[in-house]
Amino acid sequence: MGRTPMRLTRVAIVGLLLPSPAQAQRPVAGTVYDSLLHAPLRGADVWVRGTEQHAQTDAKGGFQLDIAPGRYTLLVAHPGLDSAGLFTLPFPITITDRDSAPLLVATPSLATLWQRRCGQELMARSDSGLVFGVVEDAKTKAHLAGAGVLLEWLRIMQTDVRAVQTQPRELTVRTDSLGTYFACGVATDMKIGLRAYAQHDSSGLIDLQLGPRGIGRQDLTVALAPSRQPAVLRGQAVTEEQTPVWGGRVAVREGATTVINDDGTFLIRGVAPGTQWVSVQAIGRAPSGLAVDVRPGDSVWLPVTLAPLPVTLAPVRVVTQPARLLADFENRARNGTGLGYFRTEGDVANMPSMRSVLMSFPSIMLAKGQGVSDFVALLPSFGIAGNGVAPQGWCVPTLYIDGAVADWQQVHTMTPKQLAGVEMYPRASSAPLQYAQLGGACGVVLIWTKYLK
Repeated sequence: MGRTPMRLTRVAIVGLLLPSPAQAQRPVAGTVYDSLLHAPLRGADVWVRGTEQHAQTDAKGGFQLDIAPGRYTLLVAHPGLDSAGLFTLPFPITITDRDSAPLLVATPSLATLWQRRCGQELMARSDSGLVFGVVEDAKTKAHLAGAGVLLEWLRIMQTDVRAVQTQPRELTVRTDSLGTYFACGVATDMKIGLRAYAQHDSSGLIDLQLGPRGIGRQDLTVALAPSRQPAVLRGQAVTEEQTPVWGGRVAVREGATTVINDDGTFLIRGVAPGTQWVSVQAIGRAPSGLAVDVRPGDSVWLPVTLAPLPVTLAPVRVVTQPARLLADFENRARNGTGLGYFRTEGDVANMPSMRSVLMSFPSIMLAKGQGVSDFVALLPSFGIAGNGVAPQGWCVPTLYIDGAVADWQQVHTMTPKQLAGVEMYPRASSAPLQYAQLGGACGVVLIWTKYLK
């Protein structure tokens, strides 16, 4: 009697180990829908976990895979989702041996993410963005629970035809026990500044611009005392054709600035550890800004690829060297064209700040920016009023630094002693031809530094 159950059990186990007949695969169609953009997701990679089945969605988000009946996990990835912080998304699916309706997989909507991460429903509001990420110790990579993350942005509103009002906004959130933070209700159409705090230390100020999906991820690192040894930043700037970039500059927002060498390499010493914002610019190239994680006492290698300026120039070819650019400015300042305003090296040498330099020009107004020392430069925008042309409001002028299009955030780390001169044109049409292409209806500001000498 005692042996019978043992025999039955062994037989049952052997039966379970026998391979089952292979089931034939059959074509399975499906569609991937991006709920954040309210549109089918084109160009997404779709594959089945644990198999070699792989496909890419077409213009209508459609795909087709050959799958045998069973339960699987469908994985979906897309560069647009990656940039929003939504990496490979899993979807459980069940395939039967009977004909069934096409699969429909959809990314989470912004309202769903708000409900899940913010604990509230998404209401109709101008600032409806969601930013999340983790805060880590820059040395150990341990997640920091209870760390603070400060987010700042600027809301610009026109109060009447000749006045503008700026409203600085800020939000502070804390990381949970896993070092993760969620910031709900930030700007979707304005640049956001982020800074992480832990104990008495902080990261650098980082920029983040949310895309049309209204969600983004930004991880941050903080170097905690006493592990705050300065680091070294090395790198090379190249074009998309892998040709070295020369004649440009690399700047750590809250640190030093250096010139790019002829072979595209650069070196900055004494960089504060933690996540820092690094900007790279060169003549004829679109500027690049990126967050870089710097470990205490480490040497960081930063490869940068600079794309060409995204603008079609007029049929005029300008071939020049940095010294020539500076000579052209000095010639315009010396002769005067009646269309612009100029400040030479001697004019700005004794000025206390960049604010003072810019405020010395007529018509420029400085509005408060994201940080304590940050500002946004504004010029009158012109339009038809009555029988003539008159200011109709305010706009942000196009900025060039050493001949390359730049971001106004880069001005905050500059000092008057670094300048070789500044010129301002109230309207883009009055600027030199090669600098008038991006101005639109607003003016142009050209800043020239001593790095060109």
